[in-house]
Amino acid sequence: MHPVTETAAGDIAHATREQVAIQSVETIEDYRRCEELQTTVWGPDDIVGIPLLGLVTAQDNGGIVLGAFVPGGALVGFVYSFPGLSPAGRLKQCSVILAVHPDYQNRNVGLRLKLAQRDTALAHGIDLITWTFDPLVSTNAYLNLAKLGGESSTYLTNVYGLGRGLNAGLETDRLLVEWWLSETGRPGPERAELPQWAPAGVNLLESHPRLGVPINRGYDLTREDEWLRIWIPRDIAAVKEANVELAQAWRAQTREMFTTYLGRGYRIRGFDHDGREPDSQPCYVLHRQPDGASHDEGGRHG
Repeated sequence: MHPVTETAAGDIAHATREQVAIQSVETIEDYRRCEELQTTVWGPDDIVGIPLLGLVTAQDNGGIVLGAFVPGGALVGFVYSFPGLSPAGRLKQCSVILAVHPDYQNRNVGLRLKLAQRDTALAHGIDLITWTFDPLVSTNAYLNLAKLGGESSTYLTNVYGLGRGLNAGLETDRLLVEWWLSETGRPGPERAELPQWAPAGVNLLESHPRLGVPINRGYDLTREDEWLRIWIPRDIAAVKEANVELAQAWRAQTREMFTTYLGRGYRIRGFDHDGREPDSQPCYVLHRQPDGASHDEGGRHG
């Protein structure tokens, strides 16, 4: 369907947003491009790496593998998921990888791939998609929670061991996202509307005097407000590059904040990418139902 020519790689930097087509991955050449793109995005040493065998098998057995293609056949992004069951026995799609070529990041390619994944899942009669992501990566949090409307109540600690490649130096903590594709199928309390006023903050940030990156100056694990917010760095990769110990401290401290409040019945309802204060840092928005109602349908890894 998408023949890859010798000059396909050169097409990547020249296609406009309108020329990117989202379609099913079907040819062996396209699956090979999916393998290559993973290396381009995460490097050869990262834990990310789904081979052709897994992609083809999923696609042929109820999974979803969709690619973003530019004229000439070059692949600039893909999303991959396979069918699974939630702890309650609900059929879902377990989304494993969303990869976008560096030249096409921040151009809504990832958003379009996820929306196409949603449409495909609904066409198959599935109204829940789950996946995990690093809670310190603000761009992923913004896509998953603010743009797509996902939620989370499950924090997973060091899921894949110490990170390698792109994620070297940090333990692989993850948030499990539940993306409910229809309100009629969503169990538990209805989705809460995010408040227009600023919720109470859990942690206090301060700019590092030499590195120019934020650091935690303490956090409060005793709050009982209905709405809360937890700030994170705008760019954890820049923090890690400047001072890996500081990035590790962010991991340890936010881990304690998330596990404490999620363990007490709070649920992540949204993400403020602009983060009105302090210092315009992005933050998670947490909510706890007044009656403590919650649900956990998603599963462990996606």
